[in-house]
Amino acid sequence: MSVRTLNAVAPPLDFSFKNLATLTDSLEEEPRKGTKLKTLVQEGYTEIVTAVRYNNNSLSELSDLSPTMSALVFQPSAISWLDFSFNELVTLDKVILEFTNLTTLYLHGNHICNLAEVKKLSGLPHLRTLTLHGNPIENQDGYRHFVLSTLPTLKQLDFSSVTKQNKSDAESWKKLCSKKMKIGKKKKAEQ
Repeated sequence: MSVRTLNAVAPPLDFSFKNLATLTDSLEEEPRKGTKLKTLVQEGYTEIVTAVRYNNNSLSELSDLSPTMSALVFQPSAISWLDFSFNELVTLDKVILEFTNLTTLYLHGNHICNLAEVKKLSGLPHLRTLTLHGNPIENQDGYRHFVLSTLPTLKQLDFSSVTKQNKSDAESWKKLCSKKMKIGKKKKAEQ
């Protein structure tokens, strides 16, 4: 039987509030209502899942993201929206970079405390919306400037629009910090 693609995009694949400890746990769970999975392929239809919700679980790492998505959805490369808010993430696995069409990433309400984790997201060329509020990094000096200078394609950060002035301020901040770092390195080298 040939595969016929429906014009509609599938509803989000929703594994929120499932008390999942790992992404592979979702292979044993039924998603919330409204989600259609790979079984439609057997019936000759596919709907492309572009959004996946794993919010409000107990996930502490994302290393199994790629194989889990491959097992659950027909075309993982079409995923453009991931919600990992309110989990227990401390670091971001580079596997997230495999989802090159990602435009929206929700990471708020986790335990991310190192701004270096944000740098990992710079390999997502289409990322436009990012949430990180409610993580310890939010309390670090220069948090918003750092994120915006590291991810200049963002249009929204923490549910707030990014203005031209925000981008300009972030670039100025980045230049200022670069100069301070060079001066600091020079002083250490002279000692």
